[in-house]
Amino acid sequence: MALLVICSVLSAVMLIDAAVRADVGTALLLAPWMLLVLWFVYVVGVASRVRAQRDGVFVQNLLRTTFAPWARVQRIDMRWQIEIALDDGSRLTCFGGPSRRRPQRLGPGRTKEDANGDADDAVAALRRAKANAESVSPVPPIRRGWDIPAVVALLAIVAWAVIAVLVTRG
Repeated sequence: MALLVICSVLSAVMLIDAAVRADVGTALLLAPWMLLVLWFVYVVGVASRVRAQRDGVFVQNLLRTTFAPWARVQRIDMRWQIEIALDDGSRLTCFGGPSRRRPQRLGPGRTKEDANGDADDAVAALRRAKANAESVSPVPPIRRGWDIPAVVALLAIVAWAVIAVLVTRG
């Protein structure tokens, strides 16, 4: 999230500078390229997440979204990232969750540090949410889809970039 804020501020400063030094039209021709970078930072760094809900778990990996009712979740494990085994045989790797880090080396006089505390807490929270979930009959299906707002934003930015290229080449 901090990287997105820093990139947003830098983009705004550069666009304001372009508008002041050249004109607003030039800034509008430069804007889609900066917005494309911001979109990429958002999708890779912010949008991916894992969220436990009362009736299931919601996972977003980049642009793909999956909602699995708790009854469909077979197992929740931690390998390098949180992995959820579903009853249809598929495994859902959660890019947006905490990840297991390499154990840290210990120097003289240092004590062992728990490098995976956050990851273990997230897995335990998901397991508690599953254990506390009420059983629903019939069991709803697993829903997979796309992050529609992010895809629409990408299409708008690409259209704007195409227009900017056509205006500058024309």
